[in-house]
Amino acid sequence: MAEECGFYERRNMIHGVYVVVLVLGLILGGCGSDGTDGSVNQAGSPSSSKTAKIMPLGDSITASSAGQASYRYYLWQLAIGRGYKIDFVGSQHGVSGGAPKFNDFDMDHEGHGGWTTDQILAQVRSWAANTSPDFVLIHLGDNDMAAGQDSPGIVKELGQIIDQLRIINPRIAVVLAQIIPRVSPGLPQLSTFNAQLPALIAAKHLGSSPVVLVDQFTGFNPVTMTWDGIHPNAIGEAQMADRWISALDPLLDSFFASP
Repeated sequence: MAEECGFYERRNMIHGVYVVVLVLGLILGGCGSDGTDGSVNQAGSPSSSKTAKIMPLGDSITASSAGQASYRYYLWQLAIGRGYKIDFVGSQHGVSGGAPKFNDFDMDHEGHGGWTTDQILAQVRSWAANTSPDFVLIHLGDNDMAAGQDSPGIVKELGQIIDQLRIINPRIAVVLAQIIPRVSPGLPQLSTFNAQLPALIAAKHLGSSPVVLVDQFTGFNPVTMTWDGIHPNAIGEAQMADRWISALDPLLDSFFASP
């Protein structure tokens, strides 16, 4: 028993050191942030006359929880570190249930804990009308599958969300995620659901309104990257942010390069 306890203590220490190093690197990379409200980045912006409005859209994985940073924090630091002038938008602020781990970023978002895709669909046009996003990051489907909805139904609703966003902004860019896994037994439909998303991307992508896929599933270990088997911890949030920025980079470059 003493040997087992020692093993877990060493493992937890290693994880702790890894998180500290990872977070520190992201923070140092984002030293251009302008303070606690985080609405713009003045230094190194690709275009001083434009700001990219980004709506993080989803459920509790987007919203995050008290004491957590949220993937949005790490994404903000990465984007600002690259010199992008951005503004996170949405009717929600901070994280659910209390204060976030950090507050030196733009905390606006459209993450709704426990919500299903059809619930988001019913409200998304109104949210977009109020905030006018240029980009929307979608991580949805987890709660639908947990409630027993079939994958084709969820995929159809995701397509309808894109349609509603385009009513408000015909040139909107959407980044749609193949969603992260849960700790076993997880969601039996998850692989099927994620496998159906490339066809949706192909059907919805337009040159004037791009829809791109981001793989948040591959390489995400819910045992080590979540704090409760479902919701990302600092390691998982940082990896999600890295995947988001990789998909966003060419879209943001194009946005700032256009008149």
